[in-house]
This record gives sequence, structure tokens and C-alpha cells, in this order.
Amino acid sequence: MVDNGKNVSCYGCGVCAVACPYKAIGMIQSQEGFWVPEIDPNLCIGCNVCDKVCAYLSHECTFPIHRQEHVGAYAVVNKNEKIRQISTSGGAGYAIATYLRQQGYTLVGVKYDESRGIACHFATDSLEEFRETMNSKYLPSYTVDGFSTLLDGKKYAVFGTPCQIDSLRRWMRLRRNEEKIVFIDLFCHGVPSYLHWQAYLKHHLRGGEQLIKPVFRDKRNGWHIYTMNLQTNKRILVKPIYANDYFQNIFLGNYSLNRVCYTCKYRGNKSAADIRMGDLWGGKYAKNETGITGVLAFTPMGEEIISGISGKLCDVAVEKEEVVQAGQLHHDLVMPRSRAFLLDGFRQGKSLPWLYLRYVYKMWLKNLVPYKVKCLIKQLIYKCRIA
Repeated sequence: MVDNGKNVSCYGCGVCAVACPYKAIGMIQSQEGFWVPEIDPNLCIGCNVCDKVCAYLSHECTFPIHRQEHVGAYAVVNKNEKIRQISTSGGAGYAIATYLRQQGYTLVGVKYDESRGIACHFATDSLEEFRETMNSKYLPSYTVDGFSTLLDGKKYAVFGTPCQIDSLRRWMRLRRNEEKIVFIDLFCHGVPSYLHWQAYLKHHLRGGEQLIKPVFRDKRNGWHIYTMNLQTNKRILVKPIYANDYFQNIFLGNYSLNRVCYTCKYRGNKSAADIRMGDLWGGKYAKNETGITGVLAFTPMGEEIISGISGKLCDVAVEKEEVVQAGQLHHDLVMPRSRAFLLDGFRQGKSLPWLYLRYVYKMWLKNLVPYKVKCLIKQLIYKCRIA
């Protein structure tokens, strides 16, 4: 598990670092730009708690004790249009957080920390502060600060990626505290390298310019058109995916993902969570441009939450599980041969446009023109509707 900056296979969930009773583990960024554990040999006594909570070391996903045989599937839309507009999809996550906060749960989610330039988990009892978690953060989150709060024995609702939630449930089960935690994960494409993110910011930020807030899924061009929005102290830069955005096209083209993301064991309904959320599009939802959340409820607690948000906070419709999963990944990804060259180029500080043209653009060029036309048509239809 020792990394010292080398490339290792690890989810980077950070649960080993917070679970270690001797504080012998810290989380650092590897040479590829992902969170990995680093063990202090002077503090480690070989208790193996880190191995017991590590989801990566197991071939199987940890299922909840009370997982239902029948998975509940739902289409969820937040009734508050402002909330839905700033959410990645239908605003179900914020509604779930609102309901659980009313039940006395402290909320743990991910925000972007501008001062450190990273996504990080944090705990809060304030729904207003929890708004910082809205809209996806397509970056590996630093979990140690947020997950460390779970040691106090209170009730928590934790939002995270499937691998983070799996290790977290293992830890809470080991501490016999599993029943006090509500686990919410998401359909996950994978996480890109911080080397990629840093190269992207270096390319776009001008001298003296500071990033105030990144919006990874701005809906101004419609929900289906991935639009990046960088708000700085001097301007707002908006870049849709069809305009060759260097972050989205490289990330969604699977060129900068963590090694373990290419063969993820959490596809479909393989989850350690009570609830899984994600974009619900395709089929009868293909023309929706404001956002719908697909939700899977795996446990009685998950069903209770769906019942709690239905009516007052959200419009909830029962769906088929295959419909909710339709637009999500169901298979392993092929690691591009150019991935190593890209990450090495990021690390060396080479020009981002040059790296993109050298290693990515030829692949995107095959589908670029028809995809761009399709996006432009969708954007035009969306703007005509809201006009």
C-alpha cells in the first residue's frame, strides 16, 4: 500500500487513512495525479485494519445487510426549478439531503476547494452550505477531512463514489456503526487525473486570474450538452463539449481516468449504498433538457427516503430498473494506449492543445462533425423552448 509517489492500483478512497488507529497513513497524489496512501513505517504496527476496510482488495462489492431482493427504481424531479437548474440532473440529491437533515442526519458531501484546487469531502449541518455539493465535481475527492467526522458516533448521510462508499461501509461495519449511516452513491464514469485538471486550468487562466468556482455541468445549453463553466475573479469562461473542450473531451474519452476505473466492479446495481443516483436520459426522456435523476433504492432505508421526498420535495415516478440504468456504463473500458503519454505530457507541463491534437483529436474527429451538428440542433431546440 506504500506509494511514495509511484503509480499503484488504488481507489484513492482514503478510508484506510481515517480508519488507521495509529494515524500511520496519509493520502498523497501519485505521479499520475490520483490520491494514494502513504504509510509511515515508524507508526505502523501491522494491525491490518487498513486491509480490512479496503474495498480494492476484495473481488466483490460489499452489499448492505438489509439489501432488498427487489431493487426499487424511480425517476425523480425536484419541484424547485432553481435547485434543478444548478443540479447535475434532476436535483434528487439535494432533496435527499433535505429530508435526511430533517431526520437529524449530518450531511457529508463533496465541494470544490478553490484555495487548494481540489474536490474534498466535508461535513455540515447546514443545508445552505450543502448547496456547495450541487453539480458534479469530476475530480477525485480528498476524503480524509470529511470522513474523519464519522468517528463521533452521530447519524450521518454520506454521498460518494461507489468505491468510496464500499470501503466506508466496511469500516462502519467493522466499528459496528453501520446502522447510523445512510450511504448514497452514484452511477460513476470514473475519475480523471489532477494532472489533467491542473493542465486545463493552466491553459485557461490568464496572469493573475483566480478560479472562483468551476461548474462542470452547466445547463445553459441544455442538459444533454456537457458545458464547462469556469468562473474567475475577472470573467466567466463557458465551453461546451462539442467545441473541443480540453477537459470534457479527454475525460469522457477515457484518456485520463484512474487505472482502476477501466475495470470497475460497481457497474449496474452492484453497490454498497442504500441509494444510487445518476442521469436518467434516453428513451422517453431523450428530449428532456432540464434534468431527471434516476434513482435505485437497494434497502428499506432507501425506500423510506424515496417516500420521504415524494410529493412535497419531488415528483417521483416508479420506473423499471433497466430504464434507470439505460444510459450508464455496463462494461469495462479499454485503456487508450495514449493515456500514459498524455499524463506524462501533463506532468512535464507540455502545451494542452498540442497534447490534445497529438493524442486525442484524431479519435474525436471521426465523430466530431455529426456529434457537433446533433448538439447544435439540441441547443437550438432548447433555447427556442425557453424563449
